[in-house]
Amino acid sequence: MNEIQTKLAESPVNSTSRNEAVPVISFVEYHADKPQSALDVASSVQSLVKEDGSGTKRQLTVLINNAGIMGKEKPLTMRVNLIGPVLLTLSLLPLLNFTTNDGKLNNVSAPTVINVGSSAHLRATQVIDNDIPLNENDSYIDNLPGIPDSDLSTYGQSKLALMQFSTLLRRWQPQSGNAVHIQDAHPGLVWTPLLRNHIGEKVTNTLQRSGLAKLIYKTPEEGAQSILASLDYAQRQSTASTDASSRQQLYFVNGKPCGYGAAKESRDIDASIQLWKEVIGPELKGVVSLPDGWGEG
Repeated sequence: MNEIQTKLAESPVNSTSRNEAVPVISFVEYHADKPQSALDVASSVQSLVKEDGSGTKRQLTVLINNAGIMGKEKPLTMRVNLIGPVLLTLSLLPLLNFTTNDGKLNNVSAPTVINVGSSAHLRATQVIDNDIPLNENDSYIDNLPGIPDSDLSTYGQSKLALMQFSTLLRRWQPQSGNAVHIQDAHPGLVWTPLLRNHIGEKVTNTLQRSGLAKLIYKTPEEGAQSILASLDYAQRQSTASTDASSRQQLYFVNGKPCGYGAAKESRDIDASIQLWKEVIGPELKGVVSLPDGWGEG
């Protein structure tokens, strides 16, 4: 994932015309399995958008949740791939859901959250395993088997869960001000250390020597551009409507919007609410303040 982040930082989105505010793009590494780490990041971002001596106020306009691991212990996989991004997003949502004095954005992008997805979510028909015994105050994640996720089943569930969180954000985010765009974007198969570490040195060397790696997988640069395509789309949509409920719920694959590419379970509001009540909510209780109206409707 770090290679994709590096290429995003080098992308043309960094450049603006002389008449536009110069964007500040930051990539932050944090321990996504530790709540305090995400809260520290949110606090740092908040300090960046405070007014400076000139009265200028920076605006947080884009959050790309790119944290991810695969093949590690199942509870750790769920915490890093789901709970970390959820906590960071909810902590920063008030900064994204801003309104200027005239109710319009000042030459900046439409506020957007991009949750980086994976086709692995298609392998998961549900997130919650009903065979895992739970008491009322138990953590679902802590009760997952503490074994390596060798078959990537938990990885797929975590990616489905992150898309279900996107569904909740679209339903429950505050509707005051400039409604935040919520995008799910799968960059395609990218030749990253994350992938290479999972498939192992022998397979990696075979793919590289045969040239198949270049045929099958994208470079980090191409992966980054695929993610940015969903951001471009969000900016164009913002000129049409600020009403979140009127926007299409699209899933970006290889840089193109194609709603058909997402599993139907990722858009299931009942399953998404169950995920919140049984998995996410208990992990965040007392950790982060939820937006007004969260969980209603």
